[in-house]
Amino acid sequence: MAVTSDAHAETGAGRATAPWLARYDEAVAGVLPRYFDIVAESASGCWITDVDGRRFLDLGAGIAVANVGHGHPEVVAAITAQAATLVHTSVVTRHRPYIELAEAIGGLTPFLERPRVFLCNSGAEAVDGAIKLARHVTGRPGIVAFRRAFHGRTMGAISLTTAKAKYREGYDPLLPSVHVAPYAVEHEGVSADAALAAFDELLHLQAAPSTVGAVIVEPVLGEGGYVPPPRAFLAGLRDRCTEHGMLLVFDEVQTGFGRTGRPFAATTYDVAPDVLLFAKGIAAGMPLGGIVGPAAIMDRWPRGAHGSTFGGNPVSCAAALASIRVLETEDLCANARTMGERAVTRLAAAAPGLGAAVRDVRGIGLMIGLQLASGELVGRVQAACLARGVIVLDCGPDGDVLRLAPPLSITAAELDHGLDVLLEVLADET
Repeated sequence: MAVTSDAHAETGAGRATAPWLARYDEAVAGVLPRYFDIVAESASGCWITDVDGRRFLDLGAGIAVANVGHGHPEVVAAITAQAATLVHTSVVTRHRPYIELAEAIGGLTPFLERPRVFLCNSGAEAVDGAIKLARHVTGRPGIVAFRRAFHGRTMGAISLTTAKAKYREGYDPLLPSVHVAPYAVEHEGVSADAALAAFDELLHLQAAPSTVGAVIVEPVLGEGGYVPPPRAFLAGLRDRCTEHGMLLVFDEVQTGFGRTGRPFAATTYDVAPDVLLFAKGIAAGMPLGGIVGPAAIMDRWPRGAHGSTFGGNPVSCAAALASIRVLETEDLCANARTMGERAVTRLAAAAPGLGAAVRDVRGIGLMIGLQLASGELVGRVQAACLARGVIVLDCGPDGDVLRLAPPLSITAAELDHGLDVLLEVLADET
């Protein structure tokens, strides 16, 4: 549940913030969602500083984007150097950062044979491109998506999105030939076997496999509640896609680049998709997304069948290359595993003492969901944490899940501070 300006009043907004908020309301389209009435001035590592000089510990990383931390010096240096050299070519010429980045992403996806990379600007664009790829390569129109999924805001992406009805409301008719199957949400009683049985039934009764080009799935539900499924669910989808000639597409926009403790969730789960989509954490906040698949698939997508004016611009590619170097040299995947386990262990230990306020604790790497009794409680907790200088985001169909997705560079001291505040606030609410 987003914290409104009323909640912001509890933080004691300084003099500089209010006029900026007024200017925002006059100039910016109201359709754009926003969480908190903070006007950011700068950010470094896991901390955001607003125009009044207040510092906030960011446990959301700009919605799982600042994986290497805000303003990492190596990334800033790469952006600065590239901007001084070459900013844009589109498809008129090739450029070295695009080629180097495609090679680097290929190196992170050893489960794909001779990987080929297409770069765009966002996760939603990557999803739309994957739909086009699947239809063009297989000759089949059908797409199977999953209940509670979020894939983006474009017309194609929202056609696959059922995380909340509001994302689709007012936009019908959406993309045809999209079918929705249950996701394995074990804490709500939907096991891998049950979800796969429902998937099989869908293929039997509604969407014949010969008409389905792709099965597009988040290997961990993001907006739908930060739900890591059992491996058997993803492995079962892999088996069925192989059997029926359907492309298995992993939407790793939120799980990619170390978030689950490995470069991609495909590696974390040891389940190989046919096609993998990425964005968010790849470029430390610069606009970049993309599609990677094996040559056997990507080479069947003919030149000019898809494209992008700005996708893979040199500056974003330089930021991504630097981010990948930081992930590797600072061993941030290992830190994500260690800090994620630290957070889940502590939250699970504290949950019994919080009574009915906490319904579930779950997570994989630094993708942690703390499900509370209601969305209203989540909103109060967010407001109280914000008042104490900690930013916590929410997710889930009912807005009743606090999601912890800090930069992968977070230290034990920073994480402990954030958890101290969160647990103190929860204790006050019980």
